[in-house]
Amino acid sequence: MKNINILLLSVFASLLIISCEDQSTFSNPSHHELELGSAIRFETSPASSFDSVAGFAISGTLLDVNNNTQSYSVSINALISGVSYNAENAFVYTSFPSEINITVGDIASALGIDQNEISMGDFFEFYGTSTRNDGTVFLPIDPDYGPDKDNSNIGYTERNIINNGSYNTAMYFNAILACPLPSNSFVGEYELTADVQNVMYGAPTFVTPVTVTLEASSVYQRSFEIDYLTGLGFDTNDTFVLDFICGGVDANSFIPFGLSCGGGLYASGDGTPTPYDDSDDSVITVSFIDNALPDCSGYSPVAITFTLTKI
Repeated sequence: MKNINILLLSVFASLLIISCEDQSTFSNPSHHELELGSAIRFETSPASSFDSVAGFAISGTLLDVNNNTQSYSVSINALISGVSYNAENAFVYTSFPSEINITVGDIASALGIDQNEISMGDFFEFYGTSTRNDGTVFLPIDPDYGPDKDNSNIGYTERNIINNGSYNTAMYFNAILACPLPSNSFVGEYELTADVQNVMYGAPTFVTPVTVTLEASSVYQRSFEIDYLTGLGFDTNDTFVLDFICGGVDANSFIPFGLSCGGGLYASGDGTPTPYDDSDDSVITVSFIDNALPDCSGYSPVAITFTLTKI
């Protein structure tokens, strides 16, 4: 049976401890006890975005932070063409340092799909689980110790390991098949106009022109706030997300507007990205589907195009 240990670090106790050891040798000297934990990190973090399917691979050197790990496994959660896939403990490593090179073919095989199903815009999350020499398991997320849960195999997870970059780079990481945007592209104030002829519920879904501020949500996403159905008196302050996928921009596949007739009103990218040039962010157009569920009896999905002109 694996040992199940919970390490509680007490700030009060730590203040009373007087140590003759040189704690500067520890990765986190303020939490000496943390050195007992098992965690794997990358010597150099792998890329988080890739501009081609063929070039997609997770590569690097895995290091055993405290030299006490008997095994480390990688699980995958993937969103491929809008469909979720997962593979538990897909890749296992038992010696450290160890070279990791997970190719797109390896990922497809682990998920049980054809490699050709993976395309630009797909997103992947990787979760590491490390097992200490005594069998104690360390997870990359907070375990649920609730009375209704099976806690017998949860193992041990210390919050400082989860939050400390010097420990956790291989415990949770992700990757997107998208070309990273320059940090200064498609950010700042834009004037937004829309197809005002597309009217739902007796009023324009968006009252335009309106000034919005584009912000970098990630290396491939920009977002801005906009009100939905202001003509009917709603003040929703919704976050509209744009996905920039290697030369084509589309609305995110799920943009909720916080209003509902039962199923929820939201927008979705229409699957036909509009070309963009990351060296010229003066104007972009984005087509999407409003009321994509659809929701509200009698109202069908509506195609809308936003035009954003930099101010």
